[in-house]
Amino acid sequence: MQLVSIAVSPADATIAVESGVAMPLTYSAVGTFADGHQAPIADATFALDDAAQKLAALSGAQLTASGTAAGKGQVSASSGGVTGATSVTVTVHDVHVDPSAPADAPTKFSGAAMTGSFSPLIDYPLDGAVMPSTVKAPDVQWEGNANAGDLYRVKLVAGGATVESYLANAAGFTFESQPLAADWALLLASSNGQPIAVTVDHYDPQTGVQGSQAVSVRPITANVTGVIYYWDLSEGKMQRLDASGRALAIPSPPVSPNPSEAGDRCVACHEISRDGRYLAAELWGGGDGSAVFDLSSPNISADPAPTLAPLNSYSSLFATFNPDASRLLINSGNALGLIDPKNGMSLATSGTPLPTANAAHPTWSPDGSLIAFITNTDGPWAVDYTQGDVATIPVTGPDTFGPAQTLVASSTGDPAFKAPSWPSFTPDSQFIAYAAGTNSRGRNSVGTPPTEVVYPGALFLVNRAGGAPVKLDGACSSQSDCYLPNFSPYDSGGYFWMVFYSLRDYGNAQAGTKGTKRRQLWVTAIDKSKLGSGDPSSVPYWLPDQDPKTENMSAFWAVPPPLQ
Repeated sequence: MQLVSIAVSPADATIAVESGVAMPLTYSAVGTFADGHQAPIADATFALDDAAQKLAALSGAQLTASGTAAGKGQVSASSGGVTGATSVTVTVHDVHVDPSAPADAPTKFSGAAMTGSFSPLIDYPLDGAVMPSTVKAPDVQWEGNANAGDLYRVKLVAGGATVESYLANAAGFTFESQPLAADWALLLASSNGQPIAVTVDHYDPQTGVQGSQAVSVRPITANVTGVIYYWDLSEGKMQRLDASGRALAIPSPPVSPNPSEAGDRCVACHEISRDGRYLAAELWGGGDGSAVFDLSSPNISADPAPTLAPLNSYSSLFATFNPDASRLLINSGNALGLIDPKNGMSLATSGTPLPTANAAHPTWSPDGSLIAFITNTDGPWAVDYTQGDVATIPVTGPDTFGPAQTLVASSTGDPAFKAPSWPSFTPDSQFIAYAAGTNSRGRNSVGTPPTEVVYPGALFLVNRAGGAPVKLDGACSSQSDCYLPNFSPYDSGGYFWMVFYSLRDYGNAQAGTKGTKRRQLWVTAIDKSKLGSGDPSSVPYWLPDQDPKTENMSAFWAVPPPLQ
């Protein structure tokens, strides 16, 4: 008798995975035949669609949820060219009870959370932050009005996945909870492009359960990795961040030969080549000397670290590599010049001469066709000035340059942002981000107390072809004081990714920087679909693994250096 249809049972089942445990589910297939009778189909072949394969594994007719993702998929049964299907939903609930909390802590939170004087205030993550799927989990931090022994529940929810952590206010408690890597992977796999909700609830026997307002972060499926080199201003050291964490980029820089700077090993004002191999930096005091280091060299950890060119062969405040790192454009005093980074020798240029005065902060575009810089500065050197214009220099041939073109003139803009600084190109070389305030260093205030007026440092984006700049308020709120933007080389997930430093609070006072105005590094997602039509920036996230106890700035993002 001809088989007409197949019904898969159990229909529309839900499997709940509780702290890694779930009962397997056995499926069966019942066929309906042309004469209307029904019968089990012993030889049916069961299969999962792509969505279900991310949730569970199938052995014959038995389905076992993995517990690594929550969501909905489809189970099908086939026989004789006929297929039937049903849905399967997997939910995942992971619970962690910290050793500081009693084993029965979850039972204390069975009631609905109310709002009251003990309701926690979540300081981090920032509500609405956009994060790539390759970044580490945010450290949840909150303000706690708690007595010794009071309990907290930190809950993260993404689709059908829920992760709960229970902690007690014990000695040394810092009102924070860092999700485990496996839990964060579960939430990312279950979010389906939707936000991950974060809540923190407080419990004590007198007031019961009081809950926070939820905040959310939006994960983007994007491969944003690489290496970030930044200046630890507190120690005068160059730090390196990658997937393995934080380490000194150059453990033993050269020692200053200047007797007045005996023992000085400071490395600052750096730039990384596009291939991640070379780091150009100012050494010791401002204008004392500069060097280029080969980050791929097995001798980079030697004492002192070797430099490509002999020490004191050139001196610059700031510098930028051309795309193949065969040229280094340097900014010495207020002038621009061109050198060979491998020997430090000056190179002759053709076309329009490079500016010899009032120039600062050059950066070469990834496609090699343009140099952005700040012109018409009013300071004694490129480090300090209170006004300037964003401009570009076309690269018309090998070591050949055209006349500078002004993109943004400070005389026509808001007086709070007359000192633009640190331009940076998007990976496609079409847009330029820069910071602006009342001083190139970021000291954005005028006058002295009690009549001091403080202006916020802000971030802007302008098309390389010109036009009105767009203020990036999504990345930098009006009270955040943001500076020194630098784009990631990764164009992924429909976004450009940009790192910058800000004086905004990170987290709470116990685990973060609240109330200190300490420089920290943040990353914002630049929505490519919004370029040219309003603010394309997103609420930022704090760059994981930096030290919140140090002043961190001048982050440059690169691909990992090639191995030698």
